Amino acid sequence: MKRAALAVLLLAAALRLAGLDWGLPHTYNADEPHIVNSAVSLGPSFFRPVSFKYPTLWPTLLSFAYGLWFLVWSVLGLRKGVVDFIALYAFEPTSFYLIARALALLASLGALLLVARAESDRDPKRWPWGALALCFSPVLVEISATAKPDSLMLLLVSAAWLCALRFQAGAKRGWLFGAAVCSGLAASTQYTAAPAALVVPLAALLRRGGPASRGEAALALALVPAAFLIGTPYAVVDAGRFLADWGDHLDLARLRPLDAAAMAETVARNAWNFGGEGAPYGAAALLGLAVLLKKDARRAVMLLVPILAYFVLLSRSTDGGWARYLFGAYPALALLASEGLALLGGKSVLRRGVVAAAFAAPALLLSARWARAVRLPDTRVAAEAWIEAEIPEGDTVLLDMAHASPRVLMSVEQVRDLAERTERAGSPRARLYRAMEARHPGGGRRVLRVQRTARDLFTLPGHAAKSQAEGDFLDVRPGLDPARAARVGWVVTSSYGADPRKARELATFFSELAEGSDLVKEFPVEPGLTAGPWLRVHRLKR
Repeated sequence: MKRAALAVLLLAAALRLAGLDWGLPHTYNADEPHIVNSAVSLGPSFFRPVSFKYPTLWPTLLSFAYGLWFLVWSVLGLRKGVVDFIALYAFEPTSFYLIARALALLASLGALLLVARAESDRDPKRWPWGALALCFSPVLVEISATAKPDSLMLLLVSAAWLCALRFQAGAKRGWLFGAAVCSGLAASTQYTAAPAALVVPLAALLRRGGPASRGEAALALALVPAAFLIGTPYAVVDAGRFLADWGDHLDLARLRPLDAAAMAETVARNAWNFGGEGAPYGAAALLGLAVLLKKDARRAVMLLVPILAYFVLLSRSTDGGWARYLFGAYPALALLASEGLALLGGKSVLRRGVVAAAFAAPALLLSARWARAVRLPDTRVAAEAWIEAEIPEGDTVLLDMAHASPRVLMSVEQVRDLAERTERAGSPRARLYRAMEARHPGGGRRVLRVQRTARDLFTLPGHAAKSQAEGDFLDVRPGLDPARAARVGWVVTSSYGADPRKARELATFFSELAEGSDLVKEFPVEPGLTAGPWLRVHRLKR
């Protein structure tokens, strides 16, 4: 049994490792650059965040990791200086992303072990069915290969569930306090962990042998926000900006109308498919709930209530359809599925093996397909090489967002202009541009990006405005005239980028682009051969 469990864990680790260097040194994920930028900028600002789009525990941990990396990379600062380190991040950021992704991968694997431990607490002889459900869950496999905070949040939420269930089963009060601290730290990693903090009052109320004392419950509840502030202290120190950024989140909710019924269906589907589409773990969780309601109603209620809380809250959010926003409920879903699968598996080793294979196979297949896809040649890499060879240095190129486009080196003149502009605005990004100017390798092109609305990008309006103010973006809503006025010679469009069918304000630009340019190169997506967006390079007619 131990050997089989180790083999499954190693397979889960191998799937996650397959995507660890995916795309690098490109940044193919829209959220990763913001996270890593935040972490890199924390050190010089005494850990004061530039934005509260995310809480700051994860960027703070990354900042410490990057500090250690600087000491190793620079030989304790004797061989190279801080400017060289910033330039390394600007021009060759691979090591920074690998460090973040490796920590996320370890956190993801740690969460599996904590769920398995919670199952063994329930029954030492039980197979770790719930952990198996999470091992090959495609959304967990994919997210563990990114620099996002969700894997650390899952680890901390799993720890909170483990502590809370132990206290609910009758263990000492220290486990209740541990659940509170882990819940607060999880919310300080990702705001979407907040509903999982319900495990604290639930464990206090549903404890076997009688509820916790009022003093114990009050202290545990106080520890949740205290732990949150340990990870995000500037939420109090800089409360005005924290509240303003949360207002930005509310503005995001107003960008799209909410179809509550459709969103509820999406959230329910995400919960049902927590172990992967086609893997019937949702059915196993329902069966497990029925088993628990009969055998241990207190534990059943404790597992069910946070899941329902997530369902209600996400169903009322225009942004609630992302599967990763449900991660705080994944340990509870896995533990419910464990009860159902333990019943289905029975005591026969052969029967258990058949059940495990039948349930795990669909998710394993999907995760294996993803692992293969991220090893395929990417169109953005091919486009970068073509641009470097075919577009003259100094020409002006119009691109879409960085994650949707090939990487193009900015000329030193453009970097200098950006440094001066951001310095005048008092932006900390000026430090990055100055380092790029000082260590520029030479060559490059003038890089502009299509200015897109927050509604089109479906991102925080204030954050989008600030990001675009710190770069060179071009408003092309009137059509090609602004591009010609900016001396744009080349336009690279991306199937991952602006779409005139969705962003109607850009319809004129795309219509005039088709008439006023020559399509000189395409980088198509060929199933099984290439990955990435479909890219088209246009040369504007004179």
